[in-house]
Amino acid sequence: MSSVNIKSVSGRFKQSRPLSSAWAETVAASPTLASKAEAQNLKKQGRPIYDFGIGEMNPEIPVPPVLVDAMVKAIQTGAMHYSPASGDPELVDAISADMELFGLRYSSDQIVVCPGPKDAIFKIFLSLLNPEAERRRVVAFSPIYESYQSGPVVLTGEEPILLDTDDQFFPDPIKLKNLLERDESVSVIVLNSPNNPTGAVYPLELLEKLAEVIVQYPEIAVLSDEVYRTILYDKSVHHSLASLLPEQTLLVGGMSKEVSGTGIRLGYVAGPVALVQTITKLQGNISSCVNLPAQRGYAHFLSQDCSFSQRFSIRDQLKTRRDLLLDSFRTHVSGVNWEAPKGAFYFFPDMRSYLGYQTAENIRLRNDEDLFQYLSREAGVITVPGSRFGRSGHLRFSYAVDPAVICDGIHEMGQALRKLLP
Repeated sequence: MSSVNIKSVSGRFKQSRPLSSAWAETVAASPTLASKAEAQNLKKQGRPIYDFGIGEMNPEIPVPPVLVDAMVKAIQTGAMHYSPASGDPELVDAISADMELFGLRYSSDQIVVCPGPKDAIFKIFLSLLNPEAERRRVVAFSPIYESYQSGPVVLTGEEPILLDTDDQFFPDPIKLKNLLERDESVSVIVLNSPNNPTGAVYPLELLEKLAEVIVQYPEIAVLSDEVYRTILYDKSVHHSLASLLPEQTLLVGGMSKEVSGTGIRLGYVAGPVALVQTITKLQGNISSCVNLPAQRGYAHFLSQDCSFSQRFSIRDQLKTRRDLLLDSFRTHVSGVNWEAPKGAFYFFPDMRSYLGYQTAENIRLRNDEDLFQYLSREAGVITVPGSRFGRSGHLRFSYAVDPAVICDGIHEMGQALRKLLP
């Protein structure tokens, strides 16, 4: 058999690279994963690193053994085939029962299981956004999580319309009302409570005011991201807009944050039948289904945690870390305004009082990116700049880390800040 000379064959053709989507090329890299890469690079240099960057509990707070054991059992008993595109019936029923514990009723045809909450968010956008339609835009509230920014750009070429929040990071219903009255291009409104990156938890009164505005526009859907629904502090209570506007709301949940299973990747959407069926059709064509061992494991976990004891155990461990972080800030970092997070596991202080200062090397800190680089270099403290979430001058700290990292890291950060010169 004669061999083919690839070089001589390829030389006969004029070569050019395949063209990627112009819209896709405008999407920035994931800001949280970029911070993770920064931490890994510094660790390779042998430096002590205090990584508050990525929102991941594991391995500091491990996945509950009941879930792990159920996944292992599923593999050992041969549960490695396709499930229906909407999800394994055992899990769909378990999610339906679990939602009832939150006062929400969803039948099996109103739920679709996806390969992670990010995937669920993107498929919602894919099912709702049409770049040729009059209503094609997304509205979100700043600061904003990365998935709400990238999805609309990839699908329509247009960034989301951002509305500012107040000092508590709460949306303003009046601003939303004014926007919807003058802009007929809005197709989707994004809500996220408990919130990433701020830790804000929306009270029922706020959701009711938002619902009063949104209900006047039945052609607009709401994406309600509730993946941190069980991580609440200081007697805060989780409320879902789905309880007020069930026919307009697509609720996103998932196991990654509730059970510290970020790498297992399982999310779900619950909502009106017609929209969920559209997402299910997309799922069948794009992902086929979610891996079955994860589905069986999560189904068993939900059936065993009806009292929320295991999920609340994770919450309590995170609260200990939150309190430690706030105490450390009070002790070591002065002149900073911040709102104590009521949920999730993120702290989002306003660091603008340190901007304009310069380092010992005469480098002026002009913005939060400069401050992020300085703290990384000088103190080994890794955060995420607030400008990457649409709120400049802030830094995001994920406190799902070893308590020693919190104590030592904030101490080192305080020392580095005290070295800055006016």
